[in-house]
Amino acid sequence: MSLYRSVCSGVLAFLAATIVPLSACAADADPAGHPAIEIATGDWQPYVDSSLPDFGPMGHVIKLAFARAGYDVKFHVYPWTRNAQFVATGEQDAMMPYYCSAARARKYLCSLPIVDGEQVFFYRRGEDFAWDSMADLHGLTIGATLGYFYGRPFEQAEKSGQITVKRIAEDAGNIRLLAHGRIDLYPQDRAVGYGMIRAVLPRDQWGLITHDPHPLHRKSLHLLFSRKTGRGETLMVHFNTQLKAMRESGELDQLLEPIYEDQRAVHRARSASVGDEDSGAAE
Repeated sequence: MSLYRSVCSGVLAFLAATIVPLSACAADADPAGHPAIEIATGDWQPYVDSSLPDFGPMGHVIKLAFARAGYDVKFHVYPWTRNAQFVATGEQDAMMPYYCSAARARKYLCSLPIVDGEQVFFYRRGEDFAWDSMADLHGLTIGATLGYFYGRPFEQAEKSGQITVKRIAEDAGNIRLLAHGRIDLYPQDRAVGYGMIRAVLPRDQWGLITHDPHPLHRKSLHLLFSRKTGRGETLMVHFNTQLKAMRESGELDQLLEPIYEDQRAVHRARSASVGDEDSGAAE
């Protein structure tokens, strides 16, 4: 155990006995002495990938922004429901990537938008599919993932029975079901969907699936800070300042560019294998 941890442990033990709060030792520090920020997350390729040193493009942006503000970032991977719980109680400083809904904005502090997300319907190529409203989805079997929110119109249509939705536990299973014709549609973030196609399906099946350009919704992804740690607002201000500078300089776009490589790779493979006329259209 480091001297720092030993001192903090002793101080906290003493304070626990005397019921005197002290937050200075609550935040660990890196070897250079920078205060650490604890961020809860989960794998959501290509935005977040725990197998990469910087946890993917969004992780890289967040680490770089806080490094410039004098902080060290430590990512912790938990189930999504536990992320929300840990940040709500102050056990973690923040969580990412999340949409900033009105309900979440009341519970957490939302950073400036980091990247725009677009949720679309994936379907099998060759199928005659187009939609404008939930009524257009009647008679189709839609795969979805347990615990995911697909927007109020979708959720209401599912609850009322207007649309047929089969929910399973894992995203990857829905991509396989779609490729094999067991479901007709699968709603997913566009970048995530193509990342899953590339990761889950054999290369010769990449061309089986495409997406409809009409989105279910467009929402930005954020870093959500805890209101319970006592430093959430300060951390958010530091992060927003650095993020804004990255965006204005054009650096942010460059750092986030790898998010779209999966979609480009799928399109290249599709063009090479079938050479169809719409291989680059609207996708």
